Amino acid sequence: MNTKEAIVIGLGISGCSAARLLAESGYTVTCFEGESHIGGSLFEEIRPNGIRVQTHGPSVFHTDSEKVYQFIKRFGAFFPYNHRVFLSYQNKMVPLPLNANSLQVIFGNRQADALLSRLSAAFPGIKRISADRLIDSHDAKLIDLGRFIIENILTQSINRKDGSSFIPADDSYMNDAFVDIGNDDCYYTDSIQAMPMQGFMSIMENMVDHQAISVYLNTDALSRISLHQDSTTILFDGVPFKGPIIYTPSIDKLFDYRFGALPYRTGKVSFQDIQTDFQNECAVLLTPKSKDTIRITESKYMTLQDISGNTSLMLESPYTESSKGMGEPFEPVVNADSMKLYSKYADLAKAYPSLHLLGRIACFRNYSISESIEQAIGTVSGF
Repeated sequence: MNTKEAIVIGLGISGCSAARLLAESGYTVTCFEGESHIGGSLFEEIRPNGIRVQTHGPSVFHTDSEKVYQFIKRFGAFFPYNHRVFLSYQNKMVPLPLNANSLQVIFGNRQADALLSRLSAAFPGIKRISADRLIDSHDAKLIDLGRFIIENILTQSINRKDGSSFIPADDSYMNDAFVDIGNDDCYYTDSIQAMPMQGFMSIMENMVDHQAISVYLNTDALSRISLHQDSTTILFDGVPFKGPIIYTPSIDKLFDYRFGALPYRTGKVSFQDIQTDFQNECAVLLTPKSKDTIRITESKYMTLQDISGNTSLMLESPYTESSKGMGEPFEPVVNADSMKLYSKYADLAKAYPSLHLLGRIACFRNYSISESIEQAIGTVSGF
């Protein structure tokens, strides 16, 4: 009889991956999800016109890890997909990251050719150069190009890779900070880029479809799980629980906001269903200068659905700060104060050896889909 038990709290891609890995390692896994559905930030829904849309912004699977790819494609078929993002600039649509074609459209052929020559001379053998490196160069024209990227593209108040960088930490914005010296208009450079034929929800549903996994939706796990304040013990329904507990929501809630609420960014989305095959030239259109809509995603490019005469757009509003679980966060707000606050909660968590923080919200950092799965694999393999 199986006596190994585990608990997973939160069923986004991190929680679902961990639950499946635990089940396949011989654990009986009890999963709790506070929403009426699994999915987290990868939640999808079907519009009235039949088009499947991501409701929390565009997410693409891309990786250089064959191990991660082999794991995720066990739960559904994938098709090769090259993500394309355009920038709306002065009524012109140009590819991101900026490339040779983008520079020609924005600056004209002569200036673009001069910039490309300077880029090749200053950064020999490097295909994509970040705004950080442009600003740090000793070439005034390249410094100006870096400033152009910062002032016209990187305008959102979102996390950067580190305190001295202009590169966004979020996977879906990261490559906005680069210029490509060629004509490549593919947003990512990973060796594996693909999307699930039936969507990410189908992948995650298949992950938790296992006889050793029980899923409880609309359930606040903390109504059944409590931390024993005078020991390192975690109680489940009032009884000490010895197995691993995977925790993916915000850690401040776990400790009843003892030091205050951690800050997160959220954004509002709206949808437009349009009777045309395609409205835009690519999957994502960045409109950073707009006060109302900063990004438009045309999901049909990302689903491979054959639905003639219809398309759907997702419009994202500028991000605002929130706390205490108000909606699915886009990302944590990372700064010196928030990291100091997070460290206090992380130190409390270390007192409970069976508690394992997983994913972008619990770990208070930006993770891609691939990184989330890789973290789950690494965590469970350590048990």
